[in-house]
Amino acid sequence: MKLTKALACLLLFALCLSLCSCGKKSESLTHEYTRSDAVAQYDFFSEEAVTPENYEEFSKAYMDFAANMLKDASADESVVLSPLSLYTALSMTANGASGKTLKELEKALGGDLSISEIDTFIHYLNERVKALNNDEGFVNSANSLWLRDDFSVKAQFLQTTVNYFDAEVFRTDLSADKINNWISDKTDGEITDMLSDLDKDTALVLVNALLFDDEWVTPYNENDVYQGSFKGTNGEESADFMVSNEMLIESKDAKGFVKSYKNTPCKFVAILPNENVSLDEYVNSLSGSKLDTLFQSLSGVKRCVAHIPQFELRKSLSLNDTAKKMGMELMFTEKANFDSLSMSDGLYVSDVVQESFIEVTTKGTKAGSSSAVVMEDSAPDTQSFEEVKLDRPFVFMIVENESNLPLFIGTVKSIG
Repeated sequence: MKLTKALACLLLFALCLSLCSCGKKSESLTHEYTRSDAVAQYDFFSEEAVTPENYEEFSKAYMDFAANMLKDASADESVVLSPLSLYTALSMTANGASGKTLKELEKALGGDLSISEIDTFIHYLNERVKALNNDEGFVNSANSLWLRDDFSVKAQFLQTTVNYFDAEVFRTDLSADKINNWISDKTDGEITDMLSDLDKDTALVLVNALLFDDEWVTPYNENDVYQGSFKGTNGEESADFMVSNEMLIESKDAKGFVKSYKNTPCKFVAILPNENVSLDEYVNSLSGSKLDTLFQSLSGVKRCVAHIPQFELRKSLSLNDTAKKMGMELMFTEKANFDSLSMSDGLYVSDVVQESFIEVTTKGTKAGSSSAVVMEDSAPDTQSFEEVKLDRPFVFMIVENESNLPLFIGTVKSIG
């Protein structure tokens, strides 16, 4: 009898635990969404591997985006940016936009390309750069979507972020600390405090974190390093220069070199404007086509003796003005249309921020970036409405929508 009572108590305790756990809401919604089989999968090691159709148009648009980003964010001091990180975060955002807001985002990101095409192409690009990842060299791109507890988001939007961006989705009480911890984890602890305290009206935050780490194909040895002078905007500075024989690229107003990495499908490119052209003048003249022409000059035959200082940069930027200059204006206003993201009215972008870093050494390069798009839902306007109070007899109907035909009709004369 005692054993029976003990078993009953254990069963009751287990049931209580089960009920408690069922009532607890998990922060992560990622397990509720899996990538659709309709999304293309790429085998980059196959001899038959091909790029998506019309990928060249995307490449041109992306290069323009990168050039414009540098022009608009350039300042008196050194700067490091990640077009890929920002492009990815804004592409996720564009999937929630509608009407004129979507048109602005599509034009800034892809020219004449639609958001569905942009999704395909950015998915391909991110998959391609990660294809050769290993312990010695990698490009890790991670995405996440952070939703306020009470904010309603359309399932199709969430499905798209999982399909093309492999995004982790979290429904939680929004806090900068939680998002910063996620970013820190994805950037090997290099970016830790990108977001400051979030506004109480923040409804969701879309985040990309990007980390690159790879060795040179031909690293520098001790004899390849010498101390020299770097003539910058702050005057002459002492620097450790690395020297090697590399592939030359050149144009009428600049020349530079290309140095390959060992494990990733990436290369380091340095561009030096001619002496009669200032860096600001050169940057302001950049376009996607100009960059493409410079890269096309790479023949593998022409070589140069390349000198590069070891350097390390870190930069935190608000990119609101940059995004506006690139044509994305409506999303920052209360006229923004994000009907494809949520039924909530008044949703708009309040901040676009990025933190990036790069370290160039004798061994190789480590670089990282995180971009976040912070969205708020504005409070509805207070309006005066006529009151209807059913506190006396009334008629009721149940009506079908298309032709307004009553399916049920009646009156209520008393309650009881």
